[in-house]
Order: sequence, then C-alpha cells, then structure tokens
Amino acid sequence: MHPPLWPLLVASSFLSCGGLILLWRRDPVSRREVLWGGLILRLAFFPLLPELTDDPFRYIWDGWLQIEGVNPYKFVPSDPSLEGFQDAEIFGKLNSKEYYSIYPPLSQILFGAGALFYDGGWTTSYYVLKGLFAAAEFGGVWVLSRLTSARNLMLYAWNPLVLIETAGQGHTEALLMPLLFTALWGVKKKRGGIASAAIAGAGLVKIYPFALGPYLLRRFGWRAVWPGALVVAGLCIPYAAPYTLPHIKASVDLFAELFEFNAGPYYFLKHVLWVWTGADWSKTIGPAFRGLFLLSLPVLYGLDAWKDWSFRRACLLLLGTFLVLSTTVHPWYLLPVVGLGVMGPRPSWHWIWLGVCSIGTYLFYIDGSYWIWIWLGWGGAGLLVLGLNGLAQFPSHIQEAVGRLTGETGSQADI
Repeated sequence: MHPPLWPLLVASSFLSCGGLILLWRRDPVSRREVLWGGLILRLAFFPLLPELTDDPFRYIWDGWLQIEGVNPYKFVPSDPSLEGFQDAEIFGKLNSKEYYSIYPPLSQILFGAGALFYDGGWTTSYYVLKGLFAAAEFGGVWVLSRLTSARNLMLYAWNPLVLIETAGQGHTEALLMPLLFTALWGVKKKRGGIASAAIAGAGLVKIYPFALGPYLLRRFGWRAVWPGALVVAGLCIPYAAPYTLPHIKASVDLFAELFEFNAGPYYFLKHVLWVWTGADWSKTIGPAFRGLFLLSLPVLYGLDAWKDWSFRRACLLLLGTFLVLSTTVHPWYLLPVVGLGVMGPRPSWHWIWLGVCSIGTYLFYIDGSYWIWIWLGWGGAGLLVLGLNGLAQFPSHIQEAVGRLTGETGSQADI
C-alpha cells in the first residue's frame, strides 16, 4: 500500500474494528468460523510489501551476515569492516545504520533461515521470513482458541492491527504471540516446564518478556526455571561473545534516550515539564521511565503473591506498565496486550481502542495528522479504564442491567 493510500488504511481499520465490536455483541460465529476467517484474512494480507515499516530489511541484513559467518551483534551496518556488504541494495533501505542489532537470538535464527534465500534481492527472503512468522502466529491463534471464547478470539484473530503487523508487515511480534499464548496454556494445564520454555522463547524474541519469569517461579517453584534456562543457553551460545551484551545494551540505551513515538504518558510529562521549566527533558525522562519500570517489577511481583492474581492478569499488568512507561510505542508493540486482553472474562477495551488508534500514527510519516491519534488513543484508553473501573463499583443488579444493554453478559473463568 503506497503512502497516499494510508489514510484509507486508517479509515478502513476503524470501520473493521467497529464491525468486530458489533459481531462481538451479537456473538454470531463459532470457533471454527473464527479460525477459518482468521486464516483467510492472513492470506489476504500476506502479499503486502513492507511499505509501512523498514524493520524487515534489518531482519534480512542480520540474517545475511549470519549466512556469511558474521555475528550480527559485532558491527553496526555502517562499520567499515562490512564494506563488502554495503554495496547491496538492502543496505540503502536499512534504518539506524549506526546502531547495533537489538534483536535477540531466537529472532536471529529465523532471520538466518529467511536469508538462506537471499540472492542480492530482498523480496524472496522477505516472503520466506514472513511466511515463517505468519505460520507461527496463526498457530498462536489456534492456541488462543483453546483459552478463550469464540467471540473474544475474534477480537484478536480478525483485528486489523494484528493482521497488518503480522501477516501484512511481518514484525517479530508474529513470533512472540504464539509463545505468550503457549505460556498461558502451560499455566492453565499446570505444565510449568512448557510455560517456562515458552516465556524463555518469548524473551529471546523481544527481551522484555523475561520479566514475566518470576510469576512462574511463584506458581511452579524451581521446576519452572531449568526448562527456560536450557532454552536460553541453547539458543544464545551460537551468538555468545564478549561484545554481544555491551553492544545490545548500547543500542537499547540510545533508543531509550533518543527515540520517541506514540508514547502518550511520556509526551504528557514532557509537555508539563517544558511548560513548567522551559527546558526539553526528553533525554532525562526516557531513562527515568525505564528505571521506574524496573522499580515497579518487585511491586508487581509482590502484589501478584498477595492478591493471588491470575497469570493472565499478572502478565497483562506488567506488560501494560512496560508500555505506559515506554518512550516509543509503535503500533505493533501493542499486540501482546491486545492478545492477553481478549482472554479475560471481559475484553480489555482500552487496549483494543489504543491499538486501532495507533494505526493512525502511521500518518506521521506522510506529514499527516499525528497528534490527534495520540490524544484519541491514550486519552480514550484512559477514559475507558476509568469507565470500566467505575462500572465495577456499581451494585450487582445495576451491573447486570448495564451488561444486558452493552452485550457484556457472558462470563468465563480467567486463566
């Protein structure tokens, strides 16, 4: 889809999401129909080229280096040592040429598989890699179908944000989602080893899911440690080098300090401090937010033990806190909270709303409206949270009456 058509993409996404909500209220489809519909929609989105993002070019670049025997964490793409690679067409398409790769080992293994088909042109490798991601992600949809109702499954399987970012653009969240869903399935079935391996795999796709590990420790004890530890050791050994962790950390630090996108709470605080002091606090707020997230972890772990949260709720609160305290929230970053959010007794409408509004932030790249989507997305999500919390305080008979009006009378056990 070419940039002039992006406004049409945003409008159609809103219409599609509205249709999903109407279908959810009427509950007219079976689980089998949702799965078939999800498969057909993913096949329809699969032919799209990476016109909304340039991340897949870095995926192929990292994979190409591996095929040529170069550790993808060793050099930034612009390093003179890679002069022999820099004449290729794909080098000109890379973003962040001065940054080391931050993609963890499981992602890198898939990148290498895609790059086996690299022949100087990137298209074949892109579709091979996206095919692997899309197949894994649809496997995750099937796992999710065992964890929630058909109507809630539809909110993920047919969600325009999910379709665009996985089968459409091939982001690594397509690999992350089935691993998160498998971890939830493992907890539900009291299979701590499977849950541990799945969380470790998720962390080797996007790093931050490692923070979910202590939740498993409380539920399964130390038997939930060694399977994940074996997965981490086995997948990391091929990339182990003295420079690996320092180079990853250097890029992560730079991203936290210099990059910002669709981060409502961060923008709000930045604006307040600018009005108050007349100074730009960008480079201070990013690291401060990251530190605040790290400080929040023991609090969340303690509350999980005290309140005996469901595993799904604990994961959703932690990942939600991570996003709220992030300086960069690209649309595809929201897939985990959207996926976890449809698994509860009542969908997390605030994350679904923020997800569809975040599609509008793509207009930033064509000098279109941007800030309106930030305020609509984060502001609307905040209002939904307050509204739903207020609903929880109603007497039970009023809740039932409101539920009948809104179509939210169904219930199911949380995981």
